[in-house]
Amino acid sequence: MTRTGSASASLNSSPSGGAKAKGPGQTTTDGRASTTEGRRRSRAKRGHGGRLRDELIEAAGTLLDDAGEDGVTIRAVAQTVGVSTPSVYLHFDNRLELLHTVCLGVWDELGRRMLSISAQTTDPFAELHQRSVAYIRFGLDHPLRYRLVATGPATAATEQVADACFRFLRETVQRCADAGVLHGDVTALTRAICACLHGAVSLLILQPTSKWPHDIPQYADDAATLTCQGAAALSRAHHGRYET
Repeated sequence: MTRTGSASASLNSSPSGGAKAKGPGQTTTDGRASTTEGRRRSRAKRGHGGRLRDELIEAAGTLLDDAGEDGVTIRAVAQTVGVSTPSVYLHFDNRLELLHTVCLGVWDELGRRMLSISAQTTDPFAELHQRSVAYIRFGLDHPLRYRLVATGPATAATEQVADACFRFLRETVQRCADAGVLHGDVTALTRAICACLHGAVSLLILQPTSKWPHDIPQYADDAATLTCQGAAALSRAHHGRYET
């Protein structure tokens, strides 16, 4: 599996080359309320098409928060903004692209968390654990947007973000290998770690929140500890099998 480029640059850039969607701290499906009052939109000045794109993304995000995935239709978004349905297709090829653009807006938050962790520790294994915790907490903080991006149909934008997340973790695994903490095929170990982290998130977000553990921080820390310690045990057990 070949992955190139800067992880931080990929994860901290706007999806699909457009404007960012609603970010952390704004209204989400996780229990915070929002409004969807339709509004008539004044015509943008010539050359200001980016303004319409921003409004479409904002409207789609509000509909997603209020009505869920099924509430985000091209017609509903157009009506909320006050434009014709064909106007939406000038900026998005289809509903899936619009949904992913909205969801990917919050993934910049994960990039910031990852970079912040790198600045706080020089211990590569501690960094791997903390980044694993950050990934799990991020997914649980944004369950709907995580599910739509990480478990739904892939697009070029979602694949870019997936690659960036993989590179963030692989860079840390490589530093662990350089320090002699982990051994073997760095890509194979990273893939196993990613599978565990994704599973820890998906196990909960596919269930009602009433079935979630009461102590989410502890759950994330425990899952990350099992993942990292398991990776260390796996690398020791199969040290002769993997080629460095």
